[in-house]
Amino acid sequence: MSAASTPALAKPERRTVAVRLADVSVTVACLSLVFGLLLVFFPVSFPRIILHSWQSGNLIVEMLVIALTLDAYLYFRIAYLLSARPTALAAACLGSLPIIVVGGCSILLQSAVAQTLAVDLPNPQARVGEEVLAHTYLGIVSAVFLPFLVIRLLQQFRATNSARQS
Repeated sequence: MSAASTPALAKPERRTVAVRLADVSVTVACLSLVFGLLLVFFPVSFPRIILHSWQSGNLIVEMLVIALTLDAYLYFRIAYLLSARPTALAAACLGSLPIIVVGGCSILLQSAVAQTLAVDLPNPQARVGEEVLAHTYLGIVSAVFLPFLVIRLLQQFRATNSARQS
């Protein structure tokens, strides 16, 4: 084997995925649009489905499935478009941060519902439904966007440290 054929046999090294927040923002905007359209076209049944899901204890699991699916799809789509390889750090962020965000929103939702029921309101059930709907929307949007924000900030921090060491 000659020295000239060695580079041709070597695998081209794939770079790591550089996350751009613009890619995630489009998906979050579409998610917001779908959520808003569902509320406009199904003003009674869509909130009722979410409230029933919360009362049966399935809302958090459903939010996790939606967030993790969207995060994985976005990350692999970005990696495919950039012809880059996924990294372990990004996978850890995408796996753990949505769980933390949805869990935190669940705790906030439970405290908001407890506070709403503690206050003497004429129709507390309507207010509870509004709290569940709002926390569901904010939880899903946050669980999709925040992991990519953290990945982007970590990538920026890593690039800054690499530039300083050079």
